[in-house]
Amino acid sequence: MKHIVIFIAAVIFASSSVFAQTLDEDKNEVYPDIYSFEKADSFQSDGDYEKAIWFYINLFPNNEARVIQIVQTLASKIDTLDMGLLIKQSFAMYSAFDPAITTFESGVPNMDLEILRVKGSWADELIQKISPAEKSLSSAAEYNFRGLDKAKAGNYREAILDFDQAIEIKPTGQIYYNRAYVKSVLEDFTGAISDFDKTIEYEYRLVEAYFERGYCKDQINDLVGAIADYSKAVETDPNYADAYNNRAFTKYKMEEYEAAINDWDQAIAIDPNFAGAYVSRGFAKGELGDKLGACEDWTKAVELGFSEAKEFLERNCE
Repeated sequence: MKHIVIFIAAVIFASSSVFAQTLDEDKNEVYPDIYSFEKADSFQSDGDYEKAIWFYINLFPNNEARVIQIVQTLASKIDTLDMGLLIKQSFAMYSAFDPAITTFESGVPNMDLEILRVKGSWADELIQKISPAEKSLSSAAEYNFRGLDKAKAGNYREAILDFDQAIEIKPTGQIYYNRAYVKSVLEDFTGAISDFDKTIEYEYRLVEAYFERGYCKDQINDLVGAIADYSKAVETDPNYADAYNNRAFTKYKMEEYEAAINDWDQAIAIDPNFAGAYVSRGFAKGELGDKLGACEDWTKAVELGFSEAKEFLERNCE
């Protein structure tokens, strides 16, 4: 077994007596009598990925195939560069205070190193099982997972080949979304739009799919189509500041300056620290002859750390 997992856990255990008390308050949640997929999935839904992983580690011995698939899917969902590291972090965080491993007598901890080693071996084996390997792949999930790894490494064209295989085996909205995004990176905007169409048909990540498809349409100068997609994004999520910002910029390119300003107003209302929106709104105000308003927006952008806006102030506001 790789000793790094146990080493990390031991270090945390030795230095975290306060953390032990904190865990004691919710130990029934983190250390149940029976670990369940339902509870693990609820942690995952809440974004408590370390807790979810801790549950999957404990579920692994009797549910190997199911846990591997879930953890691989989770890696895709949170777009992590190193799921193995997340598993190690989760094990280190929770193993040392697992009542099955450590008991306290008069405040003195007693750790059962054999149980720690056993559970550590589960974590290590899970890491090995989800790690990319030179083996023949058979399932859509495997091709999708390998495609994501290749995309993260910048091997976009090879990633697309894996996504192609995954879609041929079992098409899903997630795989179409992944392939669409990579095509967008490669500036194959027409191909990306086609894949985002399928993503939306599958109702997968609708807000992001509308937004990304809108961006691709903008890049091929389908400005009306871009605005329609950005509008669908903000209808689906009224607090999507980036979608308001992008729609505003598209309207600006169409010389619809007042409409663009209204969208930048919305973006800034959602995110008052959106420096880029202040910069762009300043240009739109300038097009309408509102020099004072433009200079105020660029001044605000500088205050928010957008140093390039100083040039706009120097050229237009002195």
